[in-house]
Amino acid sequence: MSDRLLTSDPQTLVEALTHIRAGGVIAIPIENAYVFAADAFNRSAVESLHLIRDDPADQAASVMVPSITSVRGLTTSLSEEALMLAETFWPGKLFLQLKSNRSLTWDLGDGGFLNQFMVRVPNNDFALALLKETGPLAVASAGLSGRPALRESGEINEVFGSVIHLICDDGALDLALGSTVVDATAFPHRIVREGEVTNTQLRALCPTLV
Repeated sequence: MSDRLLTSDPQTLVEALTHIRAGGVIAIPIENAYVFAADAFNRSAVESLHLIRDDPADQAASVMVPSITSVRGLTTSLSEEALMLAETFWPGKLFLQLKSNRSLTWDLGDGGFLNQFMVRVPNNDFALALLKETGPLAVASAGLSGRPALRESGEINEVFGSVIHLICDDGALDLALGSTVVDATAFPHRIVREGEVTNTQLRALCPTLV
């Protein structure tokens, strides 16, 4: 079984960083669920993440970063509107879909063909501390593809303990609405999915959203 360490223990961050840098896949807490995380620029690690979840071919992982500044080197499409949304709702449960910078060498699971990615800054102290050390992480919900994300570290250990390297245990996480998704790859920007950040909140800030 994988190690299961409390996020309140400073050594857990050290262990998590060690596994990420070694190309491992770990489970970390975000706001209301756990996600599997791997180095976004390590193709083998991202492939392992998808295999663990039994994802369909060509499914891209999402990306989490520690700050808006981290996004600037990843994209060619951070518009004024997208920047305003990020400044207002990050850290938090808003994914922005952006065009990838052509110089990036990553493969999030789509073979690099989509030329776009979904990114956000999570509102979780442990995840942010880790991201500040690792840079961008490829993430996907901790669960099998198409099934709800697991919210308890014990459940993750039972199902995935033999195939992931570390569980960063933040206890049982509260059930809540999922993340909102805004496609900012073209104009006008488009609300793809309403979640915790509501359509009303988004359009109050950016009336041009469709």
